[in-house]
Amino acid sequence: MDRLRDSIVLPWILAVIGFPIGGVLAQQLAGPAATVPAAVVSGLVAGAAIGFAQASALRLHSLAVALRVGATAAALAVALGLVTGATGQIETTTEAIVLGVVSGALIGVAQVALLMRAGVPSAWAWIPVTAVAWAVGWLITASVGVALAPGWPVYGLSGALASQVITGVALWRLVPSRDRLRAMA
Repeated sequence: MDRLRDSIVLPWILAVIGFPIGGVLAQQLAGPAATVPAAVVSGLVAGAAIGFAQASALRLHSLAVALRVGATAAALAVALGLVTGATGQIETTTEAIVLGVVSGALIGVAQVALLMRAGVPSAWAWIPVTAVAWAVGWLITASVGVALAPGWPVYGLSGALASQVITGVALWRLVPSRDRLRAMA
């Protein structure tokens, strides 16, 4: 129990706030993620907010914060641009899940370098974990009746909570102490 209490899981789950903040900021700055340019800008804005919230939860230092924010923003922008280019605005549960898998996988790839820098031997496992977590986040958001048509770049609060729990447990297993994560800075 001490390991869980002293771990990063609880602050990580609190980073869920980055999703609604990022989504609202992206909507305000770029409008609905219905076209490729709007999706890319939305991804940059929402990804930066999510990356910052996660870096804050992990209590990372300046360079590591910048790396997490940049990696998450760039990966989400590319994913949103690709999926929006292929499907148009995300309007169905299936499209949302596809967006989740693509976004999560690209974010996982982008963030793996940060885990590898911290000396995490199984850092590669972060890629499928984030792909699954983001797919689950979009599935939950679509399933609870949150309308997809407004063109949100990220899923809602219920999906964010679920995805943060999934990735938080994975972080707890991959990186058992905060000290090891702080070594990334």
